[in-house]
Amino acid sequence: MKSILILLSIFFLTVHSQTITVLSPSSGSEITPGQDVTVQLAFGNSLTGVEHVSAVIAMINCAGAPCPIDASDSLGIPLFAGNYTPQYHEQNLPPYENFTVTVPGTLAAGTNMLTVAHFMLVGASAVPVLQFDNVTVSTPPSASSTRRETLIRGRTVYV
Repeated sequence: MKSILILLSIFFLTVHSQTITVLSPSSGSEITPGQDVTVQLAFGNSLTGVEHVSAVIAMINCAGAPCPIDASDSLGIPLFAGNYTPQYHEQNLPPYENFTVTVPGTLAAGTNMLTVAHFMLVGASAVPVLQFDNVTVSTPPSASSTRRETLIRGRTVYV
């Protein structure tokens, strides 16, 4: 019985030490609605066999309210869903893959959350594992939502 508990705890620690991480954009970065942003997803070195199945990148529109603590209940607006195949590119970074996504034009100004879900199979017995990561990002007010002063027929009008 003790050996089964030890084996399960080793498996648990191995799975949880291998996680997906959003390297870019970093937490607090400014992203502009309607623009493209490069999302860099990294996955640390693995001693156990891992088969990456897919990743989903999404955006939670916090709309002036506090963002959730994590994205395990809802990912938000999907920006990408598909294969995830991290590769080594630089010696000082873990394997990663870059994705270019378009930030929704309807994103509220303020703090919003970029979320990631990652599905993989771990070990020889192909244990299914679903992971989440997120970063909060800053969104400036769009040009159309800011008040501008315009002179029309000799009167100042705010639009």
